[in-house]
Amino acid sequence: MQIVKYRRQLPQFRLVESFFSKEEVEKIIDLEELQNFTKGAVGEDSSPNLNSKVRDSDISWLHPSKESEWLFFKFHNLVGDVNHDVFMYDIDGFESFQYTKYKNNQHYSWHFDSYTQYTTWERRISAVIILTDPNKYEGGELQVVTNGNIEAPMTFKPPAGSVVFFASWMPHRVVPVQKGVRKSLVAWIMGRRVC
Repeated sequence: MQIVKYRRQLPQFRLVESFFSKEEVEKIIDLEELQNFTKGAVGEDSSPNLNSKVRDSDISWLHPSKESEWLFFKFHNLVGDVNHDVFMYDIDGFESFQYTKYKNNQHYSWHFDSYTQYTTWERRISAVIILTDPNKYEGGELQVVTNGNIEAPMTFKPPAGSVVFFASWMPHRVVPVQKGVRKSLVAWIMGRRVC
């Protein structure tokens, strides 16, 4: 008789509302002044290209520093809890945060975060930290296909400080922002590929 390895279906996504306080969100936004923003590209890291029909956003990379150390530490602890409760993936860490801004019809069409080419490390869990109060922008919802049906995605527009986690292989998009600016941090939790 074969033993059942897991006894429950894991949802592969989780919304943690208001994990970062209003004051912590303001501290994160203050780090924006230290960043240099460029246009977001699409494609693998080895051959990225600009295609505004697919992705139109402004990004920068937030690396660990004395100003951001608290953020990395707090997020690291949350990742461990969420992975245990929702994913049970073999994970090793996460890349630096991608600070992303969407404004004036900027968007990111349907895509997934997993690499299509072989890499030693693979993205297993994607996380989006919302930095903008939802009342301060129109559009800009994060949509994730959690049930295999692209016609019926889950739609997220949570309070600032909330974190949305989902499996990196799930298709997702950011619909166009119609008014205001939507700011977020994105992180990819990595694991070593075993085959």
